[in-house]
Amino acid sequence: MASCVFRALRRCAGTVGGLTSNSTRMSSHDFGLSTVGAWRPFSAGSGPRMGSGSGGDAAASSPAGDIKPDLVRRYLDAAQLSAHEANRAALRHAREGFARHAHDTGGAEAQIAALTERIRYMTAHLSAHHKDNASRRGLVAMLERRKKLLKYLRRRDGDSYGEVIYRLGLKDRSFVEDKYPKKSARK
Repeated sequence: MASCVFRALRRCAGTVGGLTSNSTRMSSHDFGLSTVGAWRPFSAGSGPRMGSGSGGDAAASSPAGDIKPDLVRRYLDAAQLSAHEANRAALRHAREGFARHAHDTGGAEAQIAALTERIRYMTAHLSAHHKDNASRRGLVAMLERRKKLLKYLRRRDGDSYGEVIYRLGLKDRSFVEDKYPKKSARK
């Protein structure tokens, strides 16, 4: 329910004063409410409400649709996001930070950044839910996929590889020898 309200307010955020360049006043018509005295979200003195002892004369003193931008900003703040929404926002931010162009989500750098964010999220999840073995298996698969992508990026473009591991805070493990070295054939 809260995420539905969040999405609805995000859609109307462009019309709330001061949030974007298209700032105009909102009226009750924008929320589909056309009756006088109807409840308007975040309005200043919108008439009788539950538990209020005052009459409806407050609605006459304030203009219809008087939105309080500070309340809307607080409601739309990143601290109000659910864990799922925060994770999606972090993934989007990581992809945008490593994209080569505006619509790049499949480049090796963007994939590595997205996988790193997903790995961080899954590691935090597993620290709280240590018996979640299905997620642990997914984490191992993500680690292997990121390792393969890093290996590919190192082969293809060494400078880009160095920049990616530096910006993501990863260690360069390309020089580590195999755990199980192949035994040489004796002659």
